[in-house]
Amino acid sequence: MKELVVEVKAREALGKNHSRRLRREGMIPAIVYGAKRDPVSVTLDPRRLLEIIHSESGVNTIFQVNLEGTERRRHVMIKEYQVDPVKGRLMHADLVRIQMDEVIEVEVPVQVTGEAAGVKLDGGILEHVTRTVRVSCLPGNIPEHITIDVSPLKIGDHLRISDIPSDERYKMLDDADQILVVISPPAKEEVAAPVAEAVAAAPAEPEVIKKGKAAAEGAEAAGEEGEEKKKDVKKPEGKK
Repeated sequence: MKELVVEVKAREALGKNHSRRLRREGMIPAIVYGAKRDPVSVTLDPRRLLEIIHSESGVNTIFQVNLEGTERRRHVMIKEYQVDPVKGRLMHADLVRIQMDEVIEVEVPVQVTGEAAGVKLDGGILEHVTRTVRVSCLPGNIPEHITIDVSPLKIGDHLRISDIPSDERYKMLDDADQILVVISPPAKEEVAAPVAEAVAAAPAEPEVIKKGKAAAEGAEAAGEEGEEKKKDVKKPEGKK
């Protein structure tokens, strides 16, 4: 496979204003560091980095940077990169120097293959618990992904890191008991409670109305009793 080479230019001017000018010109600022050497500020074409980021091996891709006007090439990897949250454009990148004969540590994606028996036959659910694992290896031996076959898994079964077949090209660094995938039982459907038949009834009167009505009825009764008492009272003799 032909090795990737990205052309870079030395960057002497620093600061936010200079970085803005670079981006307007279609370039981005970057820094190259590591391997016990001084960091170097450079500029590069963001489209070249995006091609690498979106490739099969992604940020684990080993490539070379070539300083413009020289034959100074170094193997590097993308350590970090910044993206504009609004426009989605690449803003800045950190590139780390790589020694091809020295072991490095990287994160590798876990790829699932096959259809679990518990999903296919019993309607179970495949839960992908761990999506990346950390490995140590020589730069030239970085796997693009770790593949695990879930075909034989039934409901309740799972795969751990210890279930990954050993490979002399790299060493697993994460806990061997860490779960990668699990087959869970199908989700239970909630049964709706039976709806009780509506019973026709006169709407209850609000409490405040009841109290007002009771008070009115009491007042009316009191008035009638007062009238009865008046009728029973006799006028004294001699008075008209």
